[in-house]
Amino acid sequence: MNIDHHEIFVRYLKLLNQLLANLNSQAESEKELLNARLSPDMFPLKIQVKVAASFALRASCRDPNDALADLGEKIESVDGLVSYVQDVIKFIEKSNPYEENEVEDKAGFKTIRMNSQEYIYHFSLPNFFFHLSMVYAIAKNHGLSVTKGDFDGLHEYPAGFSWEADAE
Repeated sequence: MNIDHHEIFVRYLKLLNQLLANLNSQAESEKELLNARLSPDMFPLKIQVKVAASFALRASCRDPNDALADLGEKIESVDGLVSYVQDVIKFIEKSNPYEENEVEDKAGFKTIRMNSQEYIYHFSLPNFFFHLSMVYAIAKNHGLSVTKGDFDGLHEYPAGFSWEADAE
């Protein structure tokens, strides 16, 4: 079985948009939701979304001449984030695989260089899933009702299910 990384990014970005809509419907304050963090030294939810989408873009578009959507003011609302993620999905769906080459990028403050396959599978995908997981963790940490099914689209649990309640 050969799965293209574009398919993985698109699948999980679509799930991210569903998750954002779900969170927005539950949140008492959109502003508080967008600025929620796990800890003071970590990015807020709105930036976690942007960074996850950025890793998908960077893995799908290595040509510096390709114009990527500018997030601009869209980051200040859930609808804006959903719209931005949808733009990223459209961009990835129309992008062509790039040829094997050396890729240079930043990992924090460190410049990294690796071949394109290593870049995708050892850098972009893990970082994409890290930031995607942070969105989910922030939601859980702030008392919003999400399940693993919201994250992967596969798991199902009955309403109100808790592993803690089940363990008692």
